Parts: sequence; C-alpha cells; structure tokens
Amino acid sequence: MNAASLFLLAVLALILFVDYATFRRRGARVVLVELAVFALGGVVVAFPQLSARMAAFVGIGRGVDFILYLAIIWLVRESILTRHARWREAERLTGLTRMLAIQAARRRSELP
Repeated sequence: MNAASLFLLAVLALILFVDYATFRRRGARVVLVELAVFALGGVVVAFPQLSARMAAFVGIGRGVDFILYLAIIWLVRESILTRHARWREAERLTGLTRMLAIQAARRRSELP
C-alpha cells in the first residue's frame, strides 16, 4: 500500500468519524449507508487491482473508469432525487402557507 492509499483511507475514516459524530442521533441510517459505501471504497483504495479486474470483466479498460462511471450514475441519481424532494417540500410549504392564509382571512372576517 502506497502513501496515496494511506492518505485516502485516512480521509475516508475522518469523514466517517465526523459524520458519525454529527448524525448518530438523528441520522443513524445515513451513517450506516455511508459506512457501507466507504467500506467498499476503502477496499478499492487498498486493493486497486480489484477494480481493474471488475472493469476488465465488464469490458472497461481501466478500473478507475469503472468506479467513475458508477459514481457519476449514482451522483446523477442523487441529484434527481434531491431535486424532486425539494420540489415536494416546496409544494407542501405552499399548501401550508395557503391554508394558514385562508384561516387568517376567515378569522379577520369573523371579527366585528
């Protein structure tokens, strides 16, 4: 294992530690998913020949290209899901604001 691999593994461990400290009470499931993804990433960092073998198996020239393709697909998916969730939240907020405005208007119209 070279210095770059050790550095990347240390970065993965540090990020996981910080996220665990931040989300352990409110987002334990997020930390577990992150742990699984980072464990897989750590294996690929520690043993880069595994990604090269996986890439060759599916017909891609380099292992890093295989990992990048998967990462890009995942990031695009996350972007779409996040945008959709933001849109849903905006719709709910609009509905709630509309309902509160109607209630306030009714209360004002009932005053003598």
